[in-house]
Amino acid sequence: MDRNTIIGLILIAGIVLTWTFFFSSDGEQKPLPQPKSPTETSATGASSADTAAGTVAAVPMGMDTAAFNALSDSAKDAAIATEKSREHGVFANLYEGEDKVFEVETDKYKIGIHTKGGRIGALQLKEFQTADSMILPIQTDREFNGLSVNFMQAANVKYPNVSTSDLYFTPTSTTTKLVVTGDSKDSISFRAAVDETHFIEYVYVFKGNAYDYGLRIKQSGMETIAQKKQMSVNWQAEIPKTEKTMELMREKTSLFYRESGSVEDLGATSQPEAPVEAENRVDWIAFHSQFFTHTLMTEKDGGSLDNAKVFHANPIPPDPANENSGDVVKLMNAQFDIPIATIPNGSVNFQFYAGPLDFKILKTYDRDMIKQIALGWGPLQYVNRWLTIPIFNFLEGFIGSYGLIILLLGLIIKTLIYPLTYRTYISTAKMRVVNNTPEVKELDLKFKDDPTKLQQAKMAIYRKYGVSMFGGCWPMLVQYPFLIALFFFFPNAIELRQQSFLWAPDLSTYDSIWDLGFNIPMYGDHVSLFTLLMTASIFGYTIINQRMQPQQTANPVMKWFPYIMPIFLLAFLNRYSAGLSWYYFLSNLISISQTIITKYFVSDEKLMDSLREKAKKIEADPNKKKGTLERWAAKQQEKQRDIAASRAEGRGEGKSQGAKTTPPKKRR
Repeated sequence: MDRNTIIGLILIAGIVLTWTFFFSSDGEQKPLPQPKSPTETSATGASSADTAAGTVAAVPMGMDTAAFNALSDSAKDAAIATEKSREHGVFANLYEGEDKVFEVETDKYKIGIHTKGGRIGALQLKEFQTADSMILPIQTDREFNGLSVNFMQAANVKYPNVSTSDLYFTPTSTTTKLVVTGDSKDSISFRAAVDETHFIEYVYVFKGNAYDYGLRIKQSGMETIAQKKQMSVNWQAEIPKTEKTMELMREKTSLFYRESGSVEDLGATSQPEAPVEAENRVDWIAFHSQFFTHTLMTEKDGGSLDNAKVFHANPIPPDPANENSGDVVKLMNAQFDIPIATIPNGSVNFQFYAGPLDFKILKTYDRDMIKQIALGWGPLQYVNRWLTIPIFNFLEGFIGSYGLIILLLGLIIKTLIYPLTYRTYISTAKMRVVNNTPEVKELDLKFKDDPTKLQQAKMAIYRKYGVSMFGGCWPMLVQYPFLIALFFFFPNAIELRQQSFLWAPDLSTYDSIWDLGFNIPMYGDHVSLFTLLMTASIFGYTIINQRMQPQQTANPVMKWFPYIMPIFLLAFLNRYSAGLSWYYFLSNLISISQTIITKYFVSDEKLMDSLREKAKKIEADPNKKKGTLERWAAKQQEKQRDIAASRAEGRGEGKSQGAKTTPPKKRR
C-alpha cells in the first residue's frame, strides 16, 4: 500500500462529506445524485403516476379537498395545471412523460439515449470486455450519469431552478434504434419545447467507424426565459469497475483537463477537498480510467469551457470494512458555463471521445490528448514516445504474440545500449585486474587495519594506471532512463490488456499462480511467477557482477546491498503488470548473456598490458600523474597565487608613490 493510498483512506470521509455538501446546494448546477422532483410526490403524498392513472388526484395547495373533489374533471385538470404552473412555470408540462430509451449502435459502441433528460445513459464498447468477460461499459445506465443543462427561470415560480435532467424530451425520430456503420454518419435529436419558439434541443451525431460522437446543444428564445444570460452544463458519471483489481484501477483513475494548453491531472490517489476551479480557458475534460477515457472537447476553432470546475472522489464502499468493495471506482463531476444569446446560430457544439487510451488514436485528436497516457515524467516520456512506442508498434504489425513482442523489444533496446554496457564492463574489468596486481595485494596486507589509508594508497595506484573508480558509473546511469521509462509503458499499454502469454491470462496485470487467501503487508495476497523469475534473474546478475567487481574491503557491508534490492522489487512489483516483470526478466537474462560473451572476448592479461603501457605514458607526463580532481585543484591554486601576486604588486606600487621620505634622526 503506497503513501497516497494511506492518505486517501484518512481523507475519504472528509472527501465524501465535501462531495455531498458541494453538490447538494440549490444553485444552477445539478447535484449528484438527484432527489425526486416535486411533481413526483404531491402535497397529498400521491405520485404523479398515480394521478395519471386516475387513482388519487393531487389536491392543489390552498384548496380544500372536498371542494376539489366537487369540481368537474375539466375544472380539476385546470386547477392541477395552475398548480403545476405555479411550481415550474412555463416548463410545467415537461416534468411529466414516459422515459423511453433510444438505442444507437455503431461499429465501435452501443449507446442508450433517454427521453428523460435527453441524456446518454449506458455507453458500451463493443470491441472490449471487462475482466469478467462482459461487454465493457464506459458509462453505466444510472439516473445521475450523463450531461444536463441547468438555469433559472425569470418567472416568479416556486421552483425556479430548471435542470434538463428532469425534463422529458421529444425525439424527432419515430424509430427506437439507429444503426451507423462504416464511413457513414447519422444524427438523432431530442427537444424539450415550451412552445415552437422556446426550446432546448440536443442533436447527437454518430460516426460508424470512430470512437467519437458529437453533441450540438441548440436553443431558441431561452434568453427571454432565463434570469441569467448563461446556462450551466453539468457532466457527471460513475467510473465502473472493468479491470481485475479495484485497488490498482482506482490508483490509475483520475480526471484530466487541458487549461491554456497545459494538461492538468487531479491525481489518481489524491482527493481534492473542494472542486478545482480553472483560472483560464479549458478546452477538454476527461473522465479517465485505467485503460479508457470519456473526454468532452470543445470545437477546434478556439472554443472554451467557461468557468470550469472539476471534482472527483471515491464512493462510499458497500462494505465499510473493505474500501475496495463495490463496482464503482470513482465519482466524476465537471461543470462549466455556456452563453445563451451569444451562441452562434443559437447552438454550441461539443465532441466526445469514448474509447481506449491508445497512443495512435489519441494522437489524431491533437490538443495533447496523448498526455492522458502515463508515459513517465520529464525526459522519460520522450524515451517512450520516440523509441519504445515506435518499436513496439512496428513489431506489433507482424507479430501476433505480445510476449514475443516484449522479447524482441528487449533484444533491440539492449542491443542499442550495448556500447554503454561494454564501457561499464571495461571500466569494472580495469579495476579488477589492477586490484589483482601484487602491489595492491601487498597494500591489503599492510593496511588491513586502517581502511582509510588503504583506500588512499589504492587511489594512488589507480591514478598510476589511469583507472577511475567512477569510470563505469555514467554509462550505467545512462541506461537507467530506459528501465524506468518501460516501468511506465507496460502497465499503461492497452495493447497488453487481456493478452495472454504462457501461464499469464492478461499481461497488463499480475499473473497469479497462487492466491494465498490472506494479505502479506507490502507483498499482497497472491504469488506472481513472472515477478519471482525476475527476482531470481536479478540475484543471478548480482552474483556475476559481484564476482567481477574489485574487492571492497574498506566497506564490506556494501557488498550485501545488491542482494537486498531484489527483495524490495519482489514486494513492489508483485501486483504490477506481468508484461513489465517479463521484460525485466528478459532484460536481466540478456545482460547476463552480454556480460558472459564480453568476458569471453576481453582478456584480463591483454587489458593489464594496455594499462601498463598507459602507466608508462602517465609517468612520462608529470601533469598526468595527478588525478582529475587533483589537476583541477592544482589549477585553482595556481590561479589563486596569480591573483594574490597581482594584489601584492598593486599594494607595493601604491606605497612607493604615496609615501613621504623623512631623514633619520641623528643620535646625540
